Amino acid sequence: MIEDLDFSMRVRKIDGIVGYGETTLADPDLTYVVGGTLARGGFYFKKCGRPPLLVVSNLDYGSAKRSGRVKRVQTLTQWGYEKLQKEYAGRDEASPRLVAKILRKEGISGRVVLFGRNDLAKALRFAQTLRRLGVQLVGERPPTVVETARDTKERHELESLRDVGKRTAKIVDRLLQSLHNATTKRGHLQVGEKRATIGLIKSHVASMLAAEGLSAPEGTIFAVGASGADPHNAGDPTAEIKKGRLIVFDIFPQAENGYWSDLTRTFVLGRADSKAREMFETVRQAQGDAIDHLRAGVTGETSMNRACDVIERAGFETVRGLYTGREKRITSGFIHSLGHGVGLTIGESPYLSFNSRAPLKAGEVVTVEPGVYIPGYGGVRIEDTVLIKSKGIEILTPIENELELS
Repeated sequence: MIEDLDFSMRVRKIDGIVGYGETTLADPDLTYVVGGTLARGGFYFKKCGRPPLLVVSNLDYGSAKRSGRVKRVQTLTQWGYEKLQKEYAGRDEASPRLVAKILRKEGISGRVVLFGRNDLAKALRFAQTLRRLGVQLVGERPPTVVETARDTKERHELESLRDVGKRTAKIVDRLLQSLHNATTKRGHLQVGEKRATIGLIKSHVASMLAAEGLSAPEGTIFAVGASGADPHNAGDPTAEIKKGRLIVFDIFPQAENGYWSDLTRTFVLGRADSKAREMFETVRQAQGDAIDHLRAGVTGETSMNRACDVIERAGFETVRGLYTGREKRITSGFIHSLGHGVGLTIGESPYLSFNSRAPLKAGEVVTVEPGVYIPGYGGVRIEDTVLIKSKGIEILTPIENELELS
């Protein structure tokens, strides 16, 4: 939570943090501390133990004030930014001098860290100039102070995540109903009057996303048959959808306020064969077992081990063999980690993996997505976004999970 910033700064002996960027678009840390979106970004300053300061363009001043997250909002003009640009021939040289000036005024003289997503070459030059101006910049190992604060979601964030989760589940339910009602004409599956291709299905998904006020900046996965053995195969748009084949439908949309959801269902149109049933039941049991034991205080490593226990008992390989040295490589089975954090990005801490030894905290939001993949045949992945609570979890993507759409 944002209230955790001061504690983390004291623990890490950081006197101040500076966030900056030309926009909050695709900049989750800046979006988080600002509490909303700013088309032209700005500069965020926080001295340990004191309220933050946000400095923005004249155009974004109103938006910054309305966000309510930062009470002290000022403009670049108030700090003489235009004069600095004229004196130092542009923003690249004026910006670090502006930051150094504000740091001095804010009484930030100790160790300072930077955050924000910026062009690497410009960011390096920005940091070098700040150091020449006497700012004690230090680096951080992830998770950074801001990432640590973002891990535990605030009430308004949870409301956003519940909302986007419900809308995502609604879209999946509508699509499954549409496929359930599909007809066959001359041996080809049809949705409405058109032949059912992956491209057609994705166009329907895009329309439903737009109707729900969501977007899919990173696309949507709809992989049929053997292509589903590759977890991130998005599916060939020209490929036709066939009955009896496994279909992996992974949808990860973003709401206008920046919050994401992540939901995967695997199903078969018509009757599934015995191999598909075995894979599906194994993955469903692995997810259920992992979810049943998730709560604050449990580690991601423990959850990963529980999922692997179920999958290995069913006779499939898992990545645990790589971590224990039992295997040098695996090409089938459970070939990825169990889950990742969800919030202002679609892949953030905390993680549910063998490297995740820190206890989970109430208020964190993660995916639980075990899978089993067999090259040349297909894959099964079942995924939900869940909220970690002190006792158990809350599923934020409420939708049924069945293999056969018959």
